Amino acid sequence: MSGVTAVDVAAFGVELAVYTAAGWWAWTRPGRRAVRLSVAVSAVTGLAFLWGQFAAPTAGHPLHGAARAAFEICWFGAGAVAAFRAYTARSRQGRPA
Repeated sequence: MSGVTAVDVAAFGVELAVYTAAGWWAWTRPGRRAVRLSVAVSAVTGLAFLWGQFAAPTAGHPLHGAARAAFEICWFGAGAVAAFRAYTARSRQGRPA
């Protein structure tokens, strides 16, 4: 049986949250709009590439065991740091979060 479970849906939601956090972080950076947009697209694309190569169910070079755990800690950690940095950047600029 190969159905989609609630865990699969939750995992995908958290993956999308990491992409959102990376884009949000890049957008809150100081600078010109075109540069911020370029950095946002690059950050999201880079994270998507890494996930697709090493952690996706159909990954080209899937990681296993400790390497997989280390990759996921770093990858999801990058999303958490991006969200925190974006939130604090907006707070320092006097904009509501």
